[in-house]
Parts: sequence; C-alpha cells; structure tokens
Amino acid sequence: MEEARRDVVERLATALDSDDYRSAGAVLAQDLVYQVGGKVLVGPEAAIDSYRSASTQARTLFDKVHYDHEIIETDGSTFRVKYLDILFIGDDRLVHNAEQLVTVDPDLEVVRIINVDVPGEREKVDEFLAEHGRSR
Repeated sequence: MEEARRDVVERLATALDSDDYRSAGAVLAQDLVYQVGGKVLVGPEAAIDSYRSASTQARTLFDKVHYDHEIIETDGSTFRVKYLDILFIGDDRLVHNAEQLVTVDPDLEVVRIINVDVPGEREKVDEFLAEHGRSR
C-alpha cells in the first residue's frame, strides 16, 4: 500500500513539474484540502487553479523556469515532497526550494496538501528579482 501511495505522489509531482494539470487533477480527491499561503483551499479545481496561477506568475517573472522534485516518505500515508524551482533571468540562475506534505488515502487519492514555508526562500527570490530590476 505504501508503494502505491508513493506512486500517486510521484504522479502528482511529475505532473506539476510539467504543468500537466489534467494529470495532476486526476489524483486529487473531490474533498481535497490544500493549505497554502495562510489559506485553505477545498477541492481539486481550487488547488489546480492555485498551481496554475503560481506557474504562470513564475513564467512571467523569469526568462526560463524548470521544475524538479524529490519525494521523501514521512509515514505510511503522508510524504514530504521537496520541489526545486530552477529560475533564470538571462544567464543568471537561482534554485528556489519549496516543500509540501502530501497525504494519500486508502483509495489512492490525494486528500491533503500542506505547503511548508522554507525559511528564507521567499526573500531569496525577491532579492534575485530585485537584482534584475523585477518584482512580484
């Protein structure tokens, strides 16, 4: 069961890395709870809209964006996903770290996603943007 749950998390993370929101949405439960930026979003549509908006903003602010991830099991049903956002402005590159806790239920659907603030990462991105005359 743990391997099957891990596979679900891998499918979600891989889909998000490639902005494949249809595939990402396919593993989200109808009653999904997504905690991000001090907000609680409910349902797959709200979560997908949030992911799409964040990626669109990144692609607007940066010349090139590449996403990658690593999954680390935290218990039988919840996994820590470390995301690497590789952001380019011209030839300059910044690696932004983000993390989420993703919980998969026995029906192999993602029922909870909690965005984990990584200290200093938001400020690092803002400084990189400012160095290049850009801001959010």
